[in-house]
Amino acid sequence: MIRVTRTQLDTGAIAVVRATPDGLTIDMDRSHITPTGAAGLEQALNGLAPRSDGNDADEERQS
Repeated sequence: MIRVTRTQLDTGAIAVVRATPDGLTIDMDRSHITPTGAAGLEQALNGLAPRSDGNDADEERQS
């Protein structure tokens, strides 16, 4: 699962990505993304991620 959070980054970076046991966490500087934008990005990225059983959503739609 991919999680997008808004935070205050003190590094001057727009975003920082970290791998966790549960997936990826993307920390975005709050001055660069709205709460709605973060939620939309998270939903879109999770929609692209392959399922844990190895079947992509596109393959499922074609059957």
